[in-house]
Amino acid sequence: MYKLIIEDDEGKTTEVPIIRDEITVGRKEGNTIRLTERNVSRRHARITRQGNGLFIEDLLSYNGIKVNGDRIQGKVAVGDGDRVQIGDYQVSVKLDKGGAKVQMSGQGPQTTPINRAEPTLMTGAVQSPQATMPQPVQAPVVKVPEKPARLIVVSTNFARQEFQLEKATVVIGRTDDNDVVLNHRSISRHHAKIVREGDKFQIMDMQSANGVRVNGEEYGKVELRKGDKIDLGHVRLVFVPPGQDIPKEQIDAMIVDRDQRGTPVIPILLTLVLLAAVGGGAYWFLTQSPKVDVDAEAAKTLVDVESDLSSKRWQDVLDKTGRIVSNTAIAIRTRDAAQTKRAIAEKESKNKQIYDRFAGAAGSGNYDAALKTYREIPEDSVYQKSAKEDYDKIFPLFVESHLKSASEARAAGNCSEARSQVQLVLDVDPKQVRALAAKDQSCSGSSGSSSSSSDNGSSSKDHRHKDKDKPKVADGDKPDKPEKTEKPDKPEKTEKPEKTEKVEAPPSGADPEQVLTDAQSEFVNGNYDKAISLARSVAKVSTNRAWRIIGAAACRNKDLKLVGDAYRKLDNAARQYLIYVCQREGIVQNGNQFKQAE
Repeated sequence: MYKLIIEDDEGKTTEVPIIRDEITVGRKEGNTIRLTERNVSRRHARITRQGNGLFIEDLLSYNGIKVNGDRIQGKVAVGDGDRVQIGDYQVSVKLDKGGAKVQMSGQGPQTTPINRAEPTLMTGAVQSPQATMPQPVQAPVVKVPEKPARLIVVSTNFARQEFQLEKATVVIGRTDDNDVVLNHRSISRHHAKIVREGDKFQIMDMQSANGVRVNGEEYGKVELRKGDKIDLGHVRLVFVPPGQDIPKEQIDAMIVDRDQRGTPVIPILLTLVLLAAVGGGAYWFLTQSPKVDVDAEAAKTLVDVESDLSSKRWQDVLDKTGRIVSNTAIAIRTRDAAQTKRAIAEKESKNKQIYDRFAGAAGSGNYDAALKTYREIPEDSVYQKSAKEDYDKIFPLFVESHLKSASEARAAGNCSEARSQVQLVLDVDPKQVRALAAKDQSCSGSSGSSSSSSDNGSSSKDHRHKDKDKPKVADGDKPDKPEKTEKPDKPEKTEKPEKTEKVEAPPSGADPEQVLTDAQSEFVNGNYDKAISLARSVAKVSTNRAWRIIGAAACRNKDLKLVGDAYRKLDNAARQYLIYVCQREGIVQNGNQFKQAE
């Protein structure tokens, strides 16, 4: 029997067994499971049991449902160990193999309210008011040691070999001094390492020759989830979290040839066997039509493709559908279905590149470029919602940045620049209230206004100067003031020439703005150390923009000290976005310091 372990944002948990074939989850009374936080929709989700399978379906909720960190669309299968996020609630799916089925005689739907205001939460099936059940006496529970996390090889070169991840750090490589030894020519001496932090596992590339790819994308460091396919050179492994398992049939279906030696190994062996075989048996094998088997395999692959689409694994979709589309032995209808899914993956793969550029520009504080890139993301893209959430957070910072520049320009009497800065905001949002108010502000009273206004005011200025001079002449005690104001030490103390001499020149004498543009490009491409190095070289010339890039890159590198240094260097608007960027990386603010979230 399946059961749900529901945890709210304060860590309180409630256990609910799934004893019905269909239950609903939502904020409104009448749901089988009632979650009362405001970010849960009135009718948020439906969980159905079909045979031995369990499925969760999003009922067009406002905030959606995430399964193992990825937002789902429609109905998705879930199983033992999967984690589901509904609003502020984390729901773990557990398979209680020893649990007995409970027969219930309720009238109408049963409701389990999950609410911090109700400290006594029911941990079993909830009865209707009319039904009464004796409380079972629970037998003592004997805790079985949890099965450790594992890596299972699913490439033909080391097929089905398993490696347990029992240490805090496990190093993978070609030589015998590694914790996991994969003696293959495509594996570096020390290729990668897997680090456990609490209940999370992260894989990191150790500057290997062939890199680390997870679900088809190359990473320097990434957190692993159940079923992730890890390619180290020509060896593919699957990650299995602690206490969980992947059925043998699924593992067998994942076996692929990753040797890349031209002709696949298995077909070569099969061909040799067939050529060596004699008699009618060999002739029967050679003359049988493979169409039925090929179509069945293609249908299975399309089921996997649906899962890959939901998880945004575009490269896996392209690889699998490419094999189907190119195989003329497969039915046309099946190939057409594969081509349709392939077109989606091709489109969203390009959209991901746009979204990454948008997120990179936003993370480095280049709000103008971020907003411009945001407009390139199609409305029907799966990345639109995530981008919109980020857009809503950076737009106020974009407004703040330009209105501040407008205010500074107005104070300096540069009315044209002030109007230009305000117009940049109105071009994006013509109804932006603060920008409209700033547009109406007068610039005539600022210093450096038109020559005519200077001429018109010259007599009054002269008059004021004369009035100021009169008391100085009348007061006979004031001649000593020049001695008081003559402070030879003060100019020496405030002189800046020595500081400017110490300013580190940009690389190769390049323009600082160009250096910062290069730093931002490195940040977007994930080269955070390079981005920090470039930005540091011009930090004394263009302080705020440089430290925005340094701070954002430090968040990605988890360099807490450098994040704190950047925070102290930035203005208020840039600080707010630095906090936002770090929060996305699991780093929270503590005064002027930052720490890893617990």
